[in-house]
Amino acid sequence: MSDISIKSNSVLSSIKVPEKFPFPYVPEKFTSKEKKILTQFFTNYDKPVFAIFNLPQEVVGAMFSRYSRTAKSVRRLFLDEFCNTEALRTAENTEKNFKKAKERTADFYKRVFAEFGDDSVIQMGSVHIAFEYVSQLIGAKAVEDQRIGASYIEKSTRYVDFGSFVNGHRLFMEPPEIMRSSYSKRFIKLNNALFDAYANNMPKVLHHLKNRFPLDAQKVEDTQSGKLLGYKNIKDQKARAMIQGAYERSIKAKTLDTIRPFLPLTTVTNLGAHFSGQSAENMINKMLSSSYVEVRLLGVLAYQELSKVIPNFLHNIDHPFGEIARNYRKEVRDRMSEVAVRVERKVKNDDKTETKIIDYESDADVKIASQILYTSNRKLLSKKEIVAWCKRTKKKKGKKWSPTLIKIISSAVPDRRRDGRNRRQKLPRAFEHAYVEVEFFKDIGTYKDLQRNRLSSTERQFYKAEDFYIPPEFKEKGMEEVLNDYLQLSKETMSLQKKLLNSGKEELINASEYVTLLGNKVRFNVRANLRQWVFFAELRTIAGGHPTYRRALQEAVSQIIDKMPFMKKIFAHVDWTKDYGLGRLKAEISTQKRLADIKSVKDVRKK
Repeated sequence: MSDISIKSNSVLSSIKVPEKFPFPYVPEKFTSKEKKILTQFFTNYDKPVFAIFNLPQEVVGAMFSRYSRTAKSVRRLFLDEFCNTEALRTAENTEKNFKKAKERTADFYKRVFAEFGDDSVIQMGSVHIAFEYVSQLIGAKAVEDQRIGASYIEKSTRYVDFGSFVNGHRLFMEPPEIMRSSYSKRFIKLNNALFDAYANNMPKVLHHLKNRFPLDAQKVEDTQSGKLLGYKNIKDQKARAMIQGAYERSIKAKTLDTIRPFLPLTTVTNLGAHFSGQSAENMINKMLSSSYVEVRLLGVLAYQELSKVIPNFLHNIDHPFGEIARNYRKEVRDRMSEVAVRVERKVKNDDKTETKIIDYESDADVKIASQILYTSNRKLLSKKEIVAWCKRTKKKKGKKWSPTLIKIISSAVPDRRRDGRNRRQKLPRAFEHAYVEVEFFKDIGTYKDLQRNRLSSTERQFYKAEDFYIPPEFKEKGMEEVLNDYLQLSKETMSLQKKLLNSGKEELINASEYVTLLGNKVRFNVRANLRQWVFFAELRTIAGGHPTYRRALQEAVSQIIDKMPFMKKIFAHVDWTKDYGLGRLKAEISTQKRLADIKSVKDVRKK
């Protein structure tokens, strides 16, 4: 583990954190000139956690967007690609310009907090923060596990090759709980083997996929005629070059998607986050109360860096209120665990169904129709009376779903497939009044993808290495070596995790979650209203989506429609195509066309 400076202050007095960062982090090298520039916009240039300030919001948004698809750090990305933008040249960005304003702000907030309380006030400000070299398992998801007042973007396993080294070290976290145990050497050996297999099998998977999806066999839209043609029939050389470039990017994305199950959950990633003041405070208190060393350390570092930018929004962290909040979180966690242990042995555990509806509302037609009538009538009818009418109407027919109420619902929703409409034309909010809960038993990579839907209640069970997903490509002819490596390493992962689980030590049992792969399966449930399910499913079944989460949402929607047939037409933009092969190809071609159009406009302006 690498040394990292952690200043002592009162908030740390009861928080146990390591003195070293659990990844061999070495500060990135910057010139004196670059450091001078960075200090105007970043709270430090030599730590893996830092806040961003004084930058126009559009610049930060664009920067974080690029962050997810590049191996560069965000500070290097800023220097290389954003430092000389027009927005920066016209902005006043020195710390001196903000000194007096900050002093006045501090006095103002002291008065406001005393007079009005803080919750509503600290929602008004926001901050950007970056976390680098944090594990896929704990660091990334602990930071991202918030629904309100926060936005995130994480380095993508689809667009970034994780097979590289940093200072001679593979990209995996060394959790202190395991590193100070007798299993440390075996843990290091396993992680190196996993990353070696990931890197060594990458060319094999790429070669296999190129043979399976050759460029000449791809059908694309001809830029001149608009017809769907085979690549070999495209005559325009510029179009051919553009399509070839798009093909190379899409085949690379397909390769990274396919090889992803090899990656362990120790895999380090970078992520950018945007918090309101209130969500930042909540996030830090939650992290400081975590049972994982890595999370507590990141919480401390986040507190230190954000205190440089929004100190007046973080009063309740280094305060008795913060300690009460953290202790409450710990007690909730402990009590829930104690209750589960007393009951878990009494419940059978032989259901391996991958997608299954757990709960749905049998009066969904009443709830949706009554809300449509409630918000749209002009006689100011009471909701109570409207619901009573809907219930009487349903009872008359004695059917599971009332034809009259279904007609009200369907009549209230225009056809979302005509006139160029798409999934962005959302349903009315009446559909928020009926809920469905679905349980998934899918690979951890799919869980991570679906967990990003912030407006649903999504929670997972403990990560275990017992079950694992095998990509169908691994079973194809020519992929025998890849499959054998995956099966062998999955067994070794399972074996080491069992050792930790049977150690009898609570911190090793918790830390055993690090000893799992993105290919291991996890149970998680998603509870959301029907409006959110429609948005979720239409977004996650697009042609360019990852095959595993496309399949998961197709299965979920199929079961929702089976229970609620009146929803079939409502799920207007769910893509039911089973497999697109190179799903990203069309999107990559569209991107290249837009870039070409932008370049043409710039060229015309120059002339």
